[in-house]
Amino acid sequence: MAEQTNVTICGGGPTGALLSALLGKAGVPNVVLEREADITTDPRGIALDEDGVRTLQAIGVYEKVFTQIGCTMTRFNFISGVHTDLSKRPTLSFDYSTSEGGTGHVGFICHKQPALERAIRDSIADSLYAQLRSKCLVTNISENEESVTVQYTDADGQPKSIRSKFLVGADGKTGYVRKKYLEPKGITMDKCEGTNYEETWVALNWRITLPTEKTHPNYPLWRLGYTPIEVYNLFFPDEFRFLCNPDRPAVCGRFGLQSDRLWRFEFVVHKGEDGTKMATLEETQKIIFPYITHSGSRYGLNHDVRYPEDCIEVLRSRPFSFQARSCNRWAEGRVILAGDAAHVFPPFGGQGIASGFRDAWGLAWRLALLHQEPQANHAKVIKTWYLERKQQLDRSLAATIQNGEYVTQRDPLKAFVRDWSMWFYQLIPSWRREIEKGPRAQGMIRYKHQPGLPFLPDGHGGVFLPQVYTWDFKSDRVRFSDDLIFATEKKGLLQLVVLPDSPEEARDLLLAVKKLPHNRFFDADEATALIQDYGMQSLRIRQLTGYGVCVARVATGEEFAVDSTLCRGRPAPKHYDPYRISKEVKGMKFLLVRPDRFVYMACSTPNELKSAIDGLAGVLL
Repeated sequence: MAEQTNVTICGGGPTGALLSALLGKAGVPNVVLEREADITTDPRGIALDEDGVRTLQAIGVYEKVFTQIGCTMTRFNFISGVHTDLSKRPTLSFDYSTSEGGTGHVGFICHKQPALERAIRDSIADSLYAQLRSKCLVTNISENEESVTVQYTDADGQPKSIRSKFLVGADGKTGYVRKKYLEPKGITMDKCEGTNYEETWVALNWRITLPTEKTHPNYPLWRLGYTPIEVYNLFFPDEFRFLCNPDRPAVCGRFGLQSDRLWRFEFVVHKGEDGTKMATLEETQKIIFPYITHSGSRYGLNHDVRYPEDCIEVLRSRPFSFQARSCNRWAEGRVILAGDAAHVFPPFGGQGIASGFRDAWGLAWRLALLHQEPQANHAKVIKTWYLERKQQLDRSLAATIQNGEYVTQRDPLKAFVRDWSMWFYQLIPSWRREIEKGPRAQGMIRYKHQPGLPFLPDGHGGVFLPQVYTWDFKSDRVRFSDDLIFATEKKGLLQLVVLPDSPEEARDLLLAVKKLPHNRFFDADEATALIQDYGMQSLRIRQLTGYGVCVARVATGEEFAVDSTLCRGRPAPKHYDPYRISKEVKGMKFLLVRPDRFVYMACSTPNELKSAIDGLAGVLL
């Protein structure tokens, strides 16, 4: 007899594991079937954007981000010219050490994927509703109108079966769910419209150890007073570099924790070259060693200086085919695709894992809704998920392709115009500041409404809710706004955020909130009031405790910076705006927010809010 659960997830990589953790947080029973015995030790993806960090925060592992998983990617530097000088001044630089992206986090972290996956699996292990089973090989899938049955062999080689309401294939671009089950049903992975990007690159991971006077007594830089860590910094400088070399475009930089001393180098494989051969030690040394060899004149020496070869350990060197592809449909019946099983990205925007995370976040709350409302039209609910995601995918893909075209431009004239235009724009400080923001200059993501999408087209529905720092008077400390709005003990599918300018206004707005009718998707007692005045004293806010809701004020970047827990391991906030939420919704006082942090609607009056709440079922279902 088949085991029963609500959601079966095929694949325990970053996307599948995160989906499981999010479903567990929502109280949705789920089981992950993972083919491998354990987490791979091979660091594949190394970049995660601020939305991804916010998602890790949502499953309760923020404290591990900068202590176990990785560190801030401070800048993306685009360096032009035919040379091998990593210290050359960039023609273009994106500053991702700031907190201006709207999430309260830095723009990117460079992570060690095994540590990232371990943190997510730890969240699954802490859940009462989620399980991850390793060494499970899927052998067959069948479904009917009510459920999906997966047959598999377990870690002991025994045949098993599990029946669930939904199956999510998060098992990669060559995984069983799409290749064996959905492709015969007409689902195909096609080139993304408007893109023809297809290239092979070689990706290498190195672990670097420090030379010392004892291990390398004749190394010439000791006589000049350099320390081991200074030598390391000279040859493997901080900040990520996109090497816009028309002869051989490449990307390189550190990843993981600083103490890990891991380094990634990726380079393009030219047409006519064999990717496997180019990944061999002999070929990679020809390409990479010039970058870690310095002219002796730099140090007043009459011979070149290279970082000691025996201090470099090759962890991986493999060719990869980089493409921009997406499935024509991401679901069929009760079987759904997510992550690389649904779409694949080129590497230039750090959007591979991040896109899978966005899939999981948008899908998790819909599966929770269907768990709560089993009679709902599941095909409609799931379709709205991938219609929204495709909008965001297009935006991410556009930024990725733009980065890729900048790096891989081989036409000398176009490269000349590119470099000189960037030089000119950066002469004007305000333009330079906008350029440094990179894709973040586009502002918060906002979905364009289509019939059936679960938000209201008026009232700022579909905008990604910014996150700010708040002062929580109950704990007398700074907290992220998400951690108040979506606190673990809250059970409503949607959360209400109230944005008063003062405690007096908060009192009036909360009185109106308490009069709202009961609704199965929303609980007025779980509302969060964020007073829009960081100078407000806690004593005045405490007077509102009798209203039974969470009340806090916005906090400053300086208050966040002194918090030893939240700001440890990351830069202090720069260009942070405590009023970002209110500005994004144009001063509206009431916000209904979905679990994936997208605004369902925003309004100014209690009557407008009541009308929106009364119509929830018709929009969500």
